[in-house]
Amino acid sequence: MSSWTQTWVNDYLDLYNYARTIGDSAWAEDLLRKLRDQKDIMLEEERKVRLLRELLANYDRINHQLLEIFNKLRGASEGSQAESLQEQWLKLKLMRIDVSRKILQYI
Repeated sequence: MSSWTQTWVNDYLDLYNYARTIGDSAWAEDLLRKLRDQKDIMLEEERKVRLLRELLANYDRINHQLLEIFNKLRGASEGSQAESLQEQWLKLKLMRIDVSRKILQYI
């Protein structure tokens, strides 16, 4: 849970406890309802943030691998090694496109 989410929940729980202390059951029920309603929304947002971090880490990893293959291609002679590196390069580029599309869904 992010610090913002945790702070929001803690504030609402404090208000709920205060409403109960002063005997305002209507306000307490309203606060409890808002907490329940927001729980699913906040959990979904947390899930999206976590998934976006994973996607960005994958994107960075793929870029790093592309750079490594590019450096190997520059020094590779013609033949099966260069062909194999080009195949790896193409697969990684396709993976990067796929990850990019997924990232755009969460931004």
